[in-house]
Amino acid sequence: MPIQQMMLGAGGTLPVKVQDVFSVDLWDGNGSSQSITNDINISGEGGMVMIKNRNETRDMQQWDTARGNTEYLRSTQAHSHASGTSSSMLTSFNSDGYSVGSDNHVNESGDEHIGWTFRKHPKFFDIQLATLGADDSTYATSITHQLDCDVGMAIFKSRNMTSQGYTWVTWLKGICVTTNQYLRWNQNVGRQSGGNTISYNASTKTFSFGYPASQAADRMRPGTGGASNVVAYFFADNNGAGEFGSDGDEDIIKCGTYQGTGNGDTAPAVNVGFEPQFLMTKRAFGNSYWTMWDSTRGVNAGNTSEDFSWVNYNGPESAWPQNMMEFTSTGFQTRTNFSEVNSSGEYFYMAIRKDQS
Repeated sequence: MPIQQMMLGAGGTLPVKVQDVFSVDLWDGNGSSQSITNDINISGEGGMVMIKNRNETRDMQQWDTARGNTEYLRSTQAHSHASGTSSSMLTSFNSDGYSVGSDNHVNESGDEHIGWTFRKHPKFFDIQLATLGADDSTYATSITHQLDCDVGMAIFKSRNMTSQGYTWVTWLKGICVTTNQYLRWNQNVGRQSGGNTISYNASTKTFSFGYPASQAADRMRPGTGGASNVVAYFFADNNGAGEFGSDGDEDIIKCGTYQGTGNGDTAPAVNVGFEPQFLMTKRAFGNSYWTMWDSTRGVNAGNTSEDFSWVNYNGPESAWPQNMMEFTSTGFQTRTNFSEVNSSGEYFYMAIRKDQS
């Protein structure tokens, strides 16, 4: 019997469901302040929030409980960018969601906004902070995650470097298969390969960074002295090891790859073992945006248009004028030859299960 079921039977804690750790929320801006209630205890458990103004040219921004609600990052900045601070964007993490202030990025009057919440959980999401530097007697050279299952995607961002190490270095399971292979979450480029950049030891759950990385923009350990204050986001790949749902035996997050055909008539259907509510895709070896769909805005067969977001694009939300993606009872089905999802070649995906009963 799964451990959550035994605990419940003994009067212990309730089982964790996907809606306890993940949510996509929509709101209309009022130009003042408002609370986004999704019943996720992000203040108590920790986690990360991303927000995008859907109607205007505004940056996609990230906040997390490790750095605090006043410090933001921007994944839509392709070049030099460190973190910024504001008291009028995300004003608090709450026990049932979060609150936003008057800033136009998060609450512009008359505009629509979207937010994604990822709560920390050992089988879903983790955040780590580290200070990395060239001098390994003074600074750390690696970051270890605390997930209790495989990691599917790991993202590393310096909070203070602008002349080097300013990209979002990203490791993807199934795509980054040897040392020093990575992508950039803030850029369209496909998989990169650069000496001394990154390596992963699955047995110790540790990502290590060499000195100095051959590409200055990707240096997590600065090559000219000093230190880099790095935040790391780790997304799980349950892969049969999930412990969610009423019986504590269901997966809620899966990461993997699929092969594009370049032909909408023979577009791939991908089985992840559940019906998703959220999907992120990225072309592995060619240029494409990091594209996100969700059932909150609608992903259905036969749609004449579908709203989606790009992690690394600051423009208004895109609505593709055709049925581009479909969520199924077991996964997802691409419906087009659009290069973001179905050019010829390999793609990465991260899928999150729909809410559980």
